[in-house]
Amino acid sequence: MDFSLNEEQKSLVALMKEFCKREVDVKKLNELADKPIPPNATREDAMARIPWDIMKKAHDVGLRQIPVPKEYGGGGYGPKWVTLTALAEAAGYWGGQMGRLFTIPWKHCASLVTAPKSVQEEFFPAFMKNIKTMAAASISEPNHGTDIHLPYDEPGASGKCFAIKDGDEWVLNGDKLFCTAGAVSDYIIMFVRTDKDGPVTKSMTSFLVPVNTPGFSITRLNDFMGNEITSNAQFHLENCRIPDRLRTSPVNGAWKGMVIKQSGKYLHLAALMGEMQKIWEDMRDYTKTRIQGGKPIIQHPNVGMLIAEADVLIRTERALMYQYAWECENDEKVKPGVVNPQGWWYICYWHKKVVLRMVEIGMEVYGGMGPSKELSFERWVRLQLSYLHGGSTAQIALIRAIPALQGKAL
Repeated sequence: MDFSLNEEQKSLVALMKEFCKREVDVKKLNELADKPIPPNATREDAMARIPWDIMKKAHDVGLRQIPVPKEYGGGGYGPKWVTLTALAEAAGYWGGQMGRLFTIPWKHCASLVTAPKSVQEEFFPAFMKNIKTMAAASISEPNHGTDIHLPYDEPGASGKCFAIKDGDEWVLNGDKLFCTAGAVSDYIIMFVRTDKDGPVTKSMTSFLVPVNTPGFSITRLNDFMGNEITSNAQFHLENCRIPDRLRTSPVNGAWKGMVIKQSGKYLHLAALMGEMQKIWEDMRDYTKTRIQGGKPIIQHPNVGMLIAEADVLIRTERALMYQYAWECENDEKVKPGVVNPQGWWYICYWHKKVVLRMVEIGMEVYGGMGPSKELSFERWVRLQLSYLHGGSTAQIALIRAIPALQGKAL
């Protein structure tokens, strides 16, 4: 198992580094994300938070569309998980929140590579034509988020957003919440019930929903402790008609795809890991310049061991991440384009544990400054705490891994 990058991958990572250093002002991105979200915020307000000028430049150099199939004009790297992981890590390290602006479309482009041709022909040309075209995935529902994620699989127990077949169309009704980038996306990959009475694992179907479809509306932009630059949103669907050609799964067969869709979130965590590496380096450098007791505090064992511990934690996360990416590309049991979810559940668990410990270590290391907003990682702390719910909590991630440990299929 060789995790080293080949020359092509190294070249792409160098391109990402050069692009971020040349075009990205991390401080400005953080300021955009920190703009207050009023209760009546609209899609237009959310769109105004995105630096579309940078996204256009990213498209011009080929980074934005790197997972799009070559037949649609993209780079054809979807889903080449090792390459995408390396690029995501570099984007997070050098560009901060640019890591999110890259990995959100990358994840969905990579997942749609295996979608029906009618879905690909709807999405990829639109994505390539307009640099403002984004996609999101919507799973959670009011009062039914954890139910769907675990799942509690009693008949009819969870999921209240329904789709009913009417000729060549499906009529969607219900509410969705906690959709990452939902307020700035043109398409939502929507997971809804198509069997009201069955267990959720055998009752879900997914659709590519254009947000300009009559009956689709954004009901709220969520205001988190630390907001990212791509606004999280809630939706209402009222007699929203979607043609069957935009169905992305078999009828009542979306559960496995939903699990795999969540697994693609690990690209987000790869970007966050890259940013965490930069946070750690800043922390380490601080301990070399902060003098206490006549010497740099890194020479004090109680501080030096914390810096070493943080280094070990990040290294273990990186090893887990690249092993997962490698297995997804090379495991004969994994179909091309399909991500094995077990590795994702482990990564989801471990990343969140590492983040919490990094916050604790940072507060110790920067103890002489107090909990000041001048701390170099102050915004990072707020943002990471807001990410802890993403894809499920750490504990739920391990609960979901149990069937795989028992050798049971999805």
